[in-house]
Amino acid sequence: MSDAHYEEILAKQLAMNRQTWAVLQQHGVTEQSQRRLDFHLSASNKEAAEGFVAWIQEQTDYEVRAESSGPFFRRKWGVEGKTQKTAVSLEFLNEWVTWMVESGKAYSCDFGGWGAML
Repeated sequence: MSDAHYEEILAKQLAMNRQTWAVLQQHGVTEQSQRRLDFHLSASNKEAAEGFVAWIQEQTDYEVRAESSGPFFRRKWGVEGKTQKTAVSLEFLNEWVTWMVESGKAYSCDFGGWGAML
Protein backbone atom coordinates (compact mmCIF):
# COMPACT_ATOMS: atom_id res chain seq x y z
CA MET A 1 0.00 0.00 0.00
CA SER A 2 1.04 3.58 -0.55
CA ASP A 3 2.18 6.09 2.03
CA ALA A 4 -1.03 8.03 1.34
CA HIS A 5 -3.05 4.96 2.35
CA TYR A 6 -1.35 4.82 5.74
CA GLU A 7 -1.56 8.60 6.18
CA GLU A 8 -5.33 8.29 5.65
CA ILE A 9 -5.56 5.49 8.22
CA LEU A 10 -3.58 7.55 10.72
CA ALA A 11 -5.69 10.69 10.20
CA LYS A 12 -8.89 8.68 10.65
CA GLN A 13 -7.62 6.97 13.80
CA LEU A 14 -6.36 10.20 15.38
CA ALA A 15 -9.77 11.80 14.77
CA MET A 16 -11.44 8.78 16.36
CA ASN A 17 -9.09 9.05 19.36
CA ARG A 18 -10.48 12.49 20.17
CA GLN A 19 -14.05 11.19 20.08
CA THR A 20 -13.32 8.00 22.01
CA TRP A 21 -11.29 9.82 24.67
CA ALA A 22 -14.19 12.23 25.22
CA VAL A 23 -16.59 9.30 25.70
CA LEU A 24 -14.19 7.57 28.09
CA GLN A 25 -13.91 10.76 30.13
CA GLN A 26 -17.72 11.03 30.26
CA HIS A 27 -17.66 7.57 31.86
CA GLY A 28 -15.14 8.57 34.53
CA VAL A 29 -11.87 7.53 32.89
CA THR A 30 -9.03 9.88 33.83
CA GLU A 31 -5.34 10.06 32.94
CA GLN A 32 -4.65 8.06 36.09
CA SER A 33 -7.05 5.25 35.13
CA GLN A 34 -5.44 1.98 34.08
CA ARG A 35 -6.98 0.33 31.00
CA ARG A 36 -6.16 -2.54 28.69
CA LEU A 37 -6.54 -1.61 25.04
CA ASP A 38 -7.93 -4.14 22.57
CA PHE A 39 -6.75 -3.64 18.99
CA HIS A 40 -7.13 -5.09 15.51
CA LEU A 41 -5.16 -4.95 12.29
CA SER A 42 -6.11 -6.34 8.88
CA ALA A 43 -3.28 -8.18 7.16
CA SER A 44 -2.63 -8.65 3.47
CA ASN A 45 -1.96 -12.37 3.97
CA LYS A 46 -0.95 -15.04 6.49
CA GLU A 47 2.75 -14.16 6.32
CA ALA A 48 2.03 -10.49 7.01
CA ALA A 49 -0.16 -11.33 10.02
CA GLU A 50 2.34 -13.79 11.46
CA GLY A 51 5.24 -11.41 10.80
CA PHE A 52 3.53 -8.58 12.65
CA VAL A 53 2.63 -10.89 15.54
CA ALA A 54 6.23 -12.07 15.89
CA TRP A 55 7.53 -8.50 15.77
CA ILE A 56 5.05 -7.08 18.28
CA GLN A 57 5.76 -9.96 20.66
CA GLU A 58 9.47 -9.07 20.53
CA GLN A 59 8.71 -5.39 21.18
CA THR A 60 5.98 -5.60 23.83
CA ASP A 61 4.26 -7.72 26.45
CA TYR A 62 0.95 -7.62 24.53
CA GLU A 63 -1.30 -10.62 24.13
CA VAL A 64 -1.51 -10.97 20.35
CA ARG A 65 -2.44 -13.57 17.74
CA ALA A 66 -2.94 -13.93 14.00
CA GLU A 67 -6.44 -14.96 12.97
CA SER A 68 -8.12 -15.96 9.74
CA SER A 69 -11.72 -16.05 8.60
CA GLY A 70 -13.66 -16.86 5.47
CA PRO A 71 -13.52 -19.66 2.92
CA PHE A 72 -10.17 -21.19 2.00
CA PHE A 73 -9.68 -19.38 -1.32
CA ARG A 74 -10.87 -16.01 0.01
CA ARG A 75 -9.46 -16.25 3.51
CA LYS A 76 -8.84 -12.95 5.25
CA TRP A 77 -6.08 -12.52 7.81
CA GLY A 78 -5.84 -10.19 10.72
CA VAL A 79 -4.18 -9.57 14.05
CA GLU A 80 -6.06 -9.33 17.33
CA GLY A 81 -4.37 -8.12 20.47
CA LYS A 82 -4.62 -6.65 23.92
CA THR A 83 -2.15 -4.47 25.80
CA GLN A 84 -1.35 -4.81 29.47
CA LYS A 85 -3.03 -2.29 31.76
CA THR A 86 -1.63 1.19 31.26
CA ALA A 87 -2.55 4.75 32.10
CA VAL A 88 -4.14 6.41 29.10
CA SER A 89 -4.51 10.00 27.96
CA LEU A 90 -5.29 11.56 24.62
CA GLU A 91 -1.58 12.28 24.12
CA PHE A 92 -0.65 8.67 24.93
CA LEU A 93 -3.36 7.31 22.63
CA ASN A 94 -2.23 9.52 19.75
CA GLU A 95 1.40 8.43 20.15
CA TRP A 96 0.42 4.76 20.51
CA VAL A 97 -1.90 4.81 17.48
CA THR A 98 0.78 6.52 15.39
CA TRP A 99 3.25 3.81 16.42
CA MET A 100 0.75 1.03 15.66
CA VAL A 101 -0.10 2.43 12.21
CA GLU A 102 3.59 2.81 11.32
CA SER A 103 4.42 -0.64 12.70
CA GLY A 104 1.58 -2.21 10.78
CA LYS A 105 2.73 -0.51 7.58
CA ALA A 106 6.08 -2.30 7.83
CA TYR A 107 4.22 -5.64 7.70
CA SER A 108 1.47 -4.72 5.19
CA CYS A 109 -1.08 -4.60 8.00
CA ASP A 110 -3.73 -1.90 8.38
CA PHE A 111 -4.46 -0.73 11.91
CA GLY A 112 -8.22 -0.98 12.25
CA GLY A 113 -8.74 0.53 15.66
CA TRP A 114 -8.75 0.03 19.38
CA GLY A 115 -11.19 -0.20 22.23
CA ALA A 116 -11.16 -0.20 26.01
CA MET A 117 -13.53 -1.67 28.56
CA LEU A 118 -15.15 0.83 30.89
